[in-house]
Amino acid sequence: MKGVFIIATCHTEDLLYLLMHLNKHISTRFERCAGVSPNRLELLCKLTGGQISQTDLQKAVSIDPAAVTRHVQQLEAEGILLRTRCENDNRITLVQLTEVGKSKVAAFKAEKDRFMEELQADLTESERLAFVQTLQKLNSKIQLMKEPSKTN
Repeated sequence: MKGVFIIATCHTEDLLYLLMHLNKHISTRFERCAGVSPNRLELLCKLTGGQISQTDLQKAVSIDPAAVTRHVQQLEAEGILLRTRCENDNRITLVQLTEVGKSKVAAFKAEKDRFMEELQADLTESERLAFVQTLQKLNSKIQLMKEPSKTN
């Protein structure tokens, strides 16, 4: 009930607020349930296709490059992924999942599916479809929007 009060007092018609509120709570609850943050899961899922350069990985995910580096270092320390130097170009760092990492990613994906089923349980199929279509439109639009000019 507390969440309803917060939303009710912050103008429920404010789409930006509702999206931020939903994102915050989904991220927190998902991490608690799955044992992995949505950002880290996105990064790990990009590695399921095989070895990739760390630079290409940074471009493929919607995570700050410095955060990607931290995630990669932590995941390597946990034995989930392996970093190696490219034989042809020593400046390039290659990243890939270990066998332990592949197993963990499969478990994380299963937990994500369960979490999303529970989250969407009260939505009809047409509501799900409309919501996905709306989010896709908003994602497309934000990609086309120009960055605000800095006035400092």
